[in-house]
Amino acid sequence: MDAAQAISLVANWIRSHGLDYPTEGLAADRFEAGWSVYAPVTVDETDPMAFLDMPVGRSVFLVGDSGRIEEVSSSVPPQAAQDRFTTQEIANAHSSAGSDEAQFMAEFERAFHQAAAGHPPAVSSFTVVDGPPDEAAVAAEASRLLEPIAQQLAQLGPPGWERLAAEFAFTVSAEVAQLWFFSGDRSAAAPVPLSIGELVRHQRDVAARMPAGPWWRLLLTVTNRGVLTVEYDYGDQPFPDGQLLTADHYRNDLAAFPRPRVPVWLAGYVAGPAAQGRDPQRAAAAAAADAATGRNGVAVDGVPALADVWARWAALSAVYVGVRSDWGPRILPGHAWYESDRRSGSVLFVLPGERAVLSGGKWDSPLLEAAYNGGRPLPDLYSGAPAWVTDSVLNTRNRNGLLTFCLWWVGGRWHRGATDTSSELDVPLPPVRSFDETVRAMTGQTGPGTDPACAALLTAIGNGGATAHHVAALFTRVPGADVGAAVNQLSLAGLLTA
Repeated sequence: MDAAQAISLVANWIRSHGLDYPTEGLAADRFEAGWSVYAPVTVDETDPMAFLDMPVGRSVFLVGDSGRIEEVSSSVPPQAAQDRFTTQEIANAHSSAGSDEAQFMAEFERAFHQAAAGHPPAVSSFTVVDGPPDEAAVAAEASRLLEPIAQQLAQLGPPGWERLAAEFAFTVSAEVAQLWFFSGDRSAAAPVPLSIGELVRHQRDVAARMPAGPWWRLLLTVTNRGVLTVEYDYGDQPFPDGQLLTADHYRNDLAAFPRPRVPVWLAGYVAGPAAQGRDPQRAAAAAAADAATGRNGVAVDGVPALADVWARWAALSAVYVGVRSDWGPRILPGHAWYESDRRSGSVLFVLPGERAVLSGGKWDSPLLEAAYNGGRPLPDLYSGAPAWVTDSVLNTRNRNGLLTFCLWWVGGRWHRGATDTSSELDVPLPPVRSFDETVRAMTGQTGPGTDPACAALLTAIGNGGATAHHVAALFTRVPGADVGAAVNQLSLAGLLTA
């Protein structure tokens, strides 16, 4: 099939379907599986607002060498649309090769379009009853519905704007809409009218028929030349502040649109404190039940003694604070805190009477994936735990169902619940599992040649003789280090001698 034949097929297809689309002056571009046919659009580049009259989501027709025609929106990146079309063409060819009936229908459709190419159509179309749903048609419809949204948003901008960004966070029971206009280094927020919100809601309802289901956030950017960029956010990453709705709204949405898989962070957020919460009443009741049945915590090997973990955590905290890093562990009154750059983290609470609680969460925990999306129970983190293991000394992930380990120190060793969580510790914990690991992490911040000073500080802490001089010696290669803040970290930890 050449370009002229592809254009002729599309022109007759447009007429047969009664579309409001030009049939004269069509252009065709070749791609792997056929031709992309469209009506070229000319924009007056001297008028920065001319694109308002331009069909942002205008149709493009993909014509396969098989004769199959698919209408897509220019809002969909051309390469993505063509790749999807090509994949379908290949699948159709394979399917047809194994089915006489499929071969007959493919040949019939090809003959139908080719006959229409030279003569006015005798019929407008034909329909195969009980055929599979046309996912591409749903996607094209969802894309077309973005056009009036983009155009109406554009009309809200101040004179001279260059780009707009709109973000919509929707469920069936709540909505957030945010809009900004940009010009150079200036930006201005603008309210989104209810009428546009209604268009967005309708677009989401249509998008809900796609395999991925309805989006939770719709992100649009539009330039003053009519370039529209679209992103559907299905929650692969946590939603930003201001666009995270309360948990009950996501429950409502999941009831209306059940999904085979929910992102673990969102599943935990929806589950809320009921999943892993341990207030004093629940903790006391659970501890009493454990005592009545003789259930005890499981002793844990592979985690250093409390004194070593606390000392290494404090030394690392002193280093990160001293080099003025926004990352790294910290010592706070009564507890140690750490959040990694991979959305995992932990806290260590030290309590009177030689007691402590170490807990946290691993972002991509297989335990939580299996629980929230695999039908397995949540990890048993608390069986055998003392009554003093409560929300007040647990990592706050437990309030959102995302805690993946909990250890308590009593009787001179660590214990855990029934679930083996040893594989959950590496990422959420700072590098405190061994003396050498901690030294390497310290020198990674203080620089080459500081290994002896780092090791000396850790040794001094272990011997109960750490001083401000030991801390200052860490930063000889760090200009502008905040030695006072570093010393304060060891002081807060109770590890600095006078």
